[in-house]
Amino acid sequence: MSVVSGSPGLVRDFAAVVGGLVVFLAAVPALAEGPATEGSACCRVEYQLAADGELFASADPDAAPLTQTISLSASFDFDELLDDPDASAAISRRYQAAAATLTIDGESQRRELAADAGSLFVAVEGTTPLPFLADGFLSRSECELLDLPFDPVLLDRLSPAEAVAEGATWTIDADLVAGLLAIDTVETGSLEATLDEVAGGTGQVSFEGTVHGAVDGVSTRIAVNGSFQTPVSPGEASDTWQLAAGLAQLEVSLAERRQAGWVAPGLDVEATIRISRIGESTLRPVETARLAPTLPNRPAGPGRPGHVWHQHPHGRYSLAVDRRWRVVEDGPNGVVMRLVDRGMLVAQCSILPLPRGDADSPATVDQVQRDVERSLGSQFGRIAEAESLSRSDGTRVVRIVADGTAEGQPFRWIHHVLTDPQGYRAAVTCMLEPAMLERFAVADSELVAGLTLLPDRPREASRPAATPR
Repeated sequence: MSVVSGSPGLVRDFAAVVGGLVVFLAAVPALAEGPATEGSACCRVEYQLAADGELFASADPDAAPLTQTISLSASFDFDELLDDPDASAAISRRYQAAAATLTIDGESQRRELAADAGSLFVAVEGTTPLPFLADGFLSRSECELLDLPFDPVLLDRLSPAEAVAEGATWTIDADLVAGLLAIDTVETGSLEATLDEVAGGTGQVSFEGTVHGAVDGVSTRIAVNGSFQTPVSPGEASDTWQLAAGLAQLEVSLAERRQAGWVAPGLDVEATIRISRIGESTLRPVETARLAPTLPNRPAGPGRPGHVWHQHPHGRYSLAVDRRWRVVEDGPNGVVMRLVDRGMLVAQCSILPLPRGDADSPATVDQVQRDVERSLGSQFGRIAEAESLSRSDGTRVVRIVADGTAEGQPFRWIHHVLTDPQGYRAAVTCMLEPAMLERFAVADSELVAGLTLLPDRPREASRPAATPR
């Protein structure tokens, strides 16, 4: 085993562009039933996003930033049932189409939602929409595809609770702004909205502003200019109007400049979003021809908001993991991830497939402990914890916790060696500073609990290894 360390390269990651903006996790809401059936009343939503700009990063702090031009075109068509307007409720959403094409320096990538993920739920944690499956897990790329600025589930919150007169202005709540822009926090600045006019029972509202905030631990500046139409009814006071739920049309332009960070490149982009919502529609059957083919080997649920599915390029393992673990490298030799919690880099983890061994002779605590001491070398200080346990599926896990130093700073390494009943094995190593132990909590145990070991598929039948990110 070895400790994998390094810095992220120029991240070709939809999460860095689809909104420029992506997120973090939630609790699991209770679901009484699955997505609704055909014929149910719903709201039909069409969403279009286009963006152009640059990604930038620097492998060397003293070197000029590396830049790449980007353009993005994304289109979504879905039915949405708002069974409960309460923020904690999960809504049912059925996609007819969901696809995005990202072009980086002339090289295009296309992401599509798979047919077996077309019917899903969206939970809202605070002002963060979190799509998830009732009985499975969305892949990381699917979650990134669906993480959109101005997610329609948040749009009705743009209207003020009280009735307002034509020409009246109000400040949009900062937490809502963060959710709409898919960033962690708004630190300074605001968005101001104005009821410009009312005609035929419809209010025309404009909004604009510039906010400075943070996402994934780096600062970002976003200029916003947009408008929307929404139903209105007369307020109790004369010459006032109550803006009702059911926002029908929205257009918004975004200009964002974000610094490069631990898990994503910087970006300088301009984007345009157009959303159309048609209420009182009837839920349509899914047209699977407009979605991508069903994904093989998708792990069964129950699904959890804030968790994603990640699979080894050659099928050596399948992983259902907290989305706070962000991939920075992925390939046949394993994956390197970084845990980012509320903008703070908490830990780094590597998952390394090992050669198949004897299922009747799994690794012992003493063997793994010696391997840990040998691999850490001069960095090793002491063994803090050592244990062996068995999971309910028969997989045996040896867990060794070692304290030591790296580059003169104290660090903790948490090593796991897994052996399943067929002898398939993997090593999982987490590395963090002692100051992060409380925030890290049991993240390693949760990660290992979601890791399933699988036989290696033939190389010619597997998808190409991912580019190190």
